[in-house]
Amino acid sequence: MKDEIPSSIKNFLMLTISVCLSLLICYAVEYNIVYKNIKVKADSIKTLEYGSSNYQVEEFVKNTYGEDISLKKNINTKKVGTQSIIVVATKNGVKKEIPMKIKVKDTTAPDIKIKEENISLSVGEDYNVLNNLKSVSDKVDGNIEYQQKEIVNDEVDTNYYTVYGNVDTEEEGIYPITIKAVDKYGNLSSVTYNIEVKNEVETYTSNNNIEVNNTINNNALATGDMSGLVNLAYSLVGSRYVSGGADPSVGFDCSGFVYYLYSQIGITISRSSYTQMYEGTGVNYEAAQPGDILSWGYAEGSPTHSAIYVGGGKMIHATNPSMGVIVSDVASWTRGSGTRVIAVRRI
Repeated sequence: MKDEIPSSIKNFLMLTISVCLSLLICYAVEYNIVYKNIKVKADSIKTLEYGSSNYQVEEFVKNTYGEDISLKKNINTKKVGTQSIIVVATKNGVKKEIPMKIKVKDTTAPDIKIKEENISLSVGEDYNVLNNLKSVSDKVDGNIEYQQKEIVNDEVDTNYYTVYGNVDTEEEGIYPITIKAVDKYGNLSSVTYNIEVKNEVETYTSNNNIEVNNTINNNALATGDMSGLVNLAYSLVGSRYVSGGADPSVGFDCSGFVYYLYSQIGITISRSSYTQMYEGTGVNYEAAQPGDILSWGYAEGSPTHSAIYVGGGKMIHATNPSMGVIVSDVASWTRGSGTRVIAVRRI
């Protein structure tokens, strides 16, 4: 016969079980009440700027009930667009996960850097308006490429920069040039600089500070190593044409090519076609010698082009983007271009 458990022990066990169940029920009820009342909400989908690093979750959510808020995973701020995140809110040791939406946006416009805000040119001087540009870049899209087209507010095709304004170097005046850029997300920026074209003929003096005159002296002697200059010119045939260029690593325009050749034999001359026709001493074309500067134009006093005479009726010059630096027959160029030699200058 088995021994019966004393009723006192039975009562104690029943009481213990009852207390535990009551505590468990109370905990469950309390947990449920706390869990249901934990609320984290946002007024709308919150946004972060692209690349944000020190954001706080409290900045874009509203805690209505809870002691602590944290993110279950970090937001990728290097990814533009809407992201699904999970906010964890804690109250009295109870944790609740609430899904939310965060939008990462790029609202920063491209950065346009220029070299100078004001540029001064002489009448007739070659110039490319893009030569004043250092860079156009965006923190999200990187370097932005050039396109010559108009930017409009509802533009679908984005992520490029363009130029507004032209400079007429044959006409005195101030010409505003505006560079506008739009990134992939439609953010716009612009920079404007001014180009002033001046007629400096009346005040122009030679490198020896001698006032310019148009006296012709066919017996004038050259002051430098013209054979070396001509040899250098031949070595540069095939170089690129670049408006505003005066260096073989970049390319040449017509006056930049002449300017560079003389600089390499130790002689400094002016930089534009207009002023080069007043350098040194004037000679007749029939007396031209290798190394002389040929100034071309449609009319006297209005040069449009500079070249180096190399003898035998030929010249070397920087022509245009399609041909670059070439050797030309002077007579053929006269017939083909519609211009003529309006000055020959011996340096």
